[in-house]
Amino acid sequence: MKYIVAIGIIVSLLSSCKFYEPELRGGESFQMKKMDGKEVLFTAGAKVYNGNWFGVKVKPSTLDLYIDGDYMGKVHLLKKVKMRAKKETDLQAEFLAELEGNALVKSLGLALKGDVDVRLKGKIKGGVFIFSKKIDFDETRKMSGKNLRSKE
Repeated sequence: MKYIVAIGIIVSLLSSCKFYEPELRGGESFQMKKMDGKEVLFTAGAKVYNGNWFGVKVKPSTLDLYIDGDYMGKVHLLKKVKMRAKKETDLQAEFLAELEGNALVKSLGLALKGDVDVRLKGKIKGGVFIFSKKIDFDETRKMSGKNLRSKE
């Protein structure tokens, strides 16, 4: 009986908490690691501030990738990423992009351009302790076309 009361108290405390969306605080980085057929492995990073009193985990998720309005394929977050509570964290994450059809040819053309608009859209799975939730994500960033070139 004690366990049921304890779980009820924990659930009521967590459900009454306000969730603050993490803030992006600059330090954005992008590095292409490998191109293999229609798959591209890359690392992206940024400084993120989590204003919540609890740590937040972003679990492996899949998003749609658009570059300059053209659908390119799917992007997969390969490993979970943790944001510490009430701190600014320098996050680095590895991603795998699975490109569709002639997206590889288009991306090579975009590598010669100045700035391109990169849009990621889909659902991100996040979690706190044992609780998780899928959140809609739709973000567009301007990026230099030079970053689309392979570093090998």
